[in-house]
Formats: sequence, structure tokens, C-alpha cells
Amino acid sequence: MLYLNQTYELLTGGYYSGNSSWNKKHTEIDNCFKVYQLTKGEVFVCDNDQTFNLQKNNLYFINGNKLSNQYCNYSFSTHWLHFIPKSLTIYQGLLALPTVVKLPTEKINFLDLMPQLEKLLTSRASSSWEYSLNILHIQTLLQTITLELFTQYPINQLSISVETQRIEPAMMYMNQYYKEPIKLEQLASQCCMSPNYFHKIFRNTLNMTPANYLTLLRMNAALQLLTDKQQTIKNIAYELGFTDDAHFCRSFKKYYGISPGEYQKKRKDILI
Repeated sequence: MLYLNQTYELLTGGYYSGNSSWNKKHTEIDNCFKVYQLTKGEVFVCDNDQTFNLQKNNLYFINGNKLSNQYCNYSFSTHWLHFIPKSLTIYQGLLALPTVVKLPTEKINFLDLMPQLEKLLTSRASSSWEYSLNILHIQTLLQTITLELFTQYPINQLSISVETQRIEPAMMYMNQYYKEPIKLEQLASQCCMSPNYFHKIFRNTLNMTPANYLTLLRMNAALQLLTDKQQTIKNIAYELGFTDDAHFCRSFKKYYGISPGEYQKKRKDILI
């Protein structure tokens, strides 16, 4: 997981080729925002009301929180990226968008930035000039996508909860300290709320519980750490605050349906 100038968290991304065996039902890991640009074939994305046909060469924003399942009838290839904004106002604005929004490729050069994305996701040299420049490129990409989305769907016309700002301190706390043990009471106190009321407001605002959000942060941080083949599973587990590597492996497999070791070996052949 990469913090892009306190604006976005780049969760993961890459390139994937699949066939008719790819049939993905909505799980907890889909509670984020996605960008797909297919270079071959077509994909069908469904919510509870309708099915959307994603076609070759088109660029799409996908509101993962509204998905029910995704599938392919034949074969497809796509470049993809998953992210969440750190601003609660932007988060809620994106959450209120339709399930699928087609984006203009003439304005957004998504494919051109895939080399920078791959370098970011596989690099640990966070102090290098190239690393900082790549972060700037991806941040600019996500800002451009967000601006285009809110041009098509003005944020002042979307349904935004007035309680949004009240839970922002807790969200910021989790973004910073997700590697440490965090209790509901700690988060509630950050917002001057009772634990029960905080839990209710958080869930209504982000469409997930505080525990779900914390798991999202930890599991997506694990994806980036696993790109470094010099890192052991045990070291990654301890870095993310797990008491032992067995607990981490169980949590990772429950979340992604694949073990950390399998992910390390097959990362480029998986669309999370």
C-alpha cells in the first residue's frame, strides 16, 4: 500500500489475462475503487440490478462497493488498478457514483503509466528520485480520473452524509497506525463518540465496518510487501502487526483465497 501525497492509497494493480474460468463474486476485497482498461476481449460486471459489458480499448471506473460479480465468457486481457482516497469527502463522492463509468481515453493516458505503476508496486526504495517521480505520476493519474468522474457526476449533486467529517480522525488514525493493534474504543475516542455510535456512523459512511477497513489496509499492504522476494513470510507478518506468520497466512488466504506463498509465485497471473 502506497500513500500518494496524503491524497490516495494505491492498493494494487497490474496486467492480467483470463478466460471463461474467471468468475469472481463480490468479496470484502472488492470494497475499493477500480480502474480497468481492456486490451483484448470483453468482461461482464454486475451489480444487484444490471450487467455492464466492458469492451476492448475502453477505460472504465468501477465502484467495487456495488459489485455482485464479474465474469468473462471467452478470454480477455486488462490493465488494472485499485485505489481508495484518503479524503472522506472524495471517498463518499466516489461511493455515490454508479457501478461503472466509462472514462475518456483521450484525456486519461492510463496505459502509458503502467510501467510506473509496476515499478511502484515492486520497489522498496521509497527515498529514490525515480520512486518519488513515479508516485507523482500515479497521483496525477488518480486526480485526473477523480476530476473527470466529478465532472460527469458533480459531487454537490451526490448524496453525501453530513456525518462524514466526524469520523475522519479515526480514518486518519487507521491509515497511520494500521500495523499496530487497534481497538474500537480507541477509534471512537478519536471522534468523541461512544463505540456503538461510532461503529454505526462509520459503517453508514464508508459502507464497511472499522474492522473491515483496517483489514483492507493490512491485506493490501501485504500485497506490496510480497512483491519483494527477499522478504520472508514471517518478516511480513510481524511488520503488519500479526503475532505469528500462521495467523497472517490464515488471514491472507481467507481474504484473497490464495496463500501468501502462492501469491508471491503467481502475482503477475492474478487479478485480485
